Amino acid sequence: MTNHARTQNRFRRAAAGLALTGALAIAAAGCASGGSASAGAAAESDGSGIEGKRISYISFGQQYEFIVGLTTTLEDKLTEAGATVTTLDGKSDPNLQTTQVQDALAQQPDALIIDPVDPALMTAAIQKANQQGVPVFIVESLPEGVDYTSFVGYDNVAAGALGAQTLAAAINDEGTVLQLQGGEASKQANERKEGFDAEMEDHPNIEVRDLKTEWTAENANTMVLDAFTTDPGIAGIWSHNDEMIRGAVEALRHLGKTAVAGEDGHVVIVGHDGTPLALNRIREGVQDATVVYDAIEMGSLTADNIIAFFAGEDFPEDTIIDPFIADSSNVDDDSLWGNLPALN
Repeated sequence: MTNHARTQNRFRRAAAGLALTGALAIAAAGCASGGSASAGAAAESDGSGIEGKRISYISFGQQYEFIVGLTTTLEDKLTEAGATVTTLDGKSDPNLQTTQVQDALAQQPDALIIDPVDPALMTAAIQKANQQGVPVFIVESLPEGVDYTSFVGYDNVAAGALGAQTLAAAINDEGTVLQLQGGEASKQANERKEGFDAEMEDHPNIEVRDLKTEWTAENANTMVLDAFTTDPGIAGIWSHNDEMIRGAVEALRHLGKTAVAGEDGHVVIVGHDGTPLALNRIREGVQDATVVYDAIEMGSLTADNIIAFFAGEDFPEDTIIDPFIADSSNVDDDSLWGNLPALN
């Protein structure tokens, strides 16, 4: 069974209100930063189960559809298991997240879930949790020099490469493309750029122009408008998230570049995340594809690890989820997290 097929099966169980499993075909890798061994951590649990446990979740930022999907899954699964989850909106602000971790630790939670905006700035806060003996469950980006109970991440380098392959094929391996970048301090953005740039080295007839759009649609709108004003013949756009495409599309509309996929003059657009809006744009022919970053899977696997920890059961310390493409061929598949009824 393929990775995608496994994801489809689990999502359908979630949509039916059943528990998602952690059986996705994933790559488990040891982390260079080091962390508490999951089996050992499980053995140290009192084994009384998760019911009644208080869990604080420091989210990346609730302005992103991906984070809403991740948060919804975490909250629903942990609450159903009997825990109390307090979610704090990091608002893409690493300094705010540092304060939120300190405030959360003052309440002496039974566990912390952290999705770092800037992993380097989160190290000291997580070390404080280590000192207090609070188990830390990390998602998306792993800071160095910290102990953690589990990490559920994503292969951002592979995602960037997949975005490059998809875009290159769609523009017939020739032309100028824009790369809309995430935050300069973001490990996810840097890794997506790394994968994209490395793959584009194999496509010498494609010129890549980087735009420092910092994750936001507003920045994308201004910078894409400027880029196309200077060079109307730009063939395609790769964006580190689907949110920035919203601004890019508005810029293209302002310039009268409204041709959809299959029409002359269409600007090929490949995004990242697989959000509900991205899937709708694919249906409309405005966006060509998105590299799917499975928010439901990430939230489910993290919740599974927390439940296993408090039950004294073994679970993987490190889990890496693989990306895949959503395009016109599978956009209506109910396995895609962006098609989750609660988000539409």
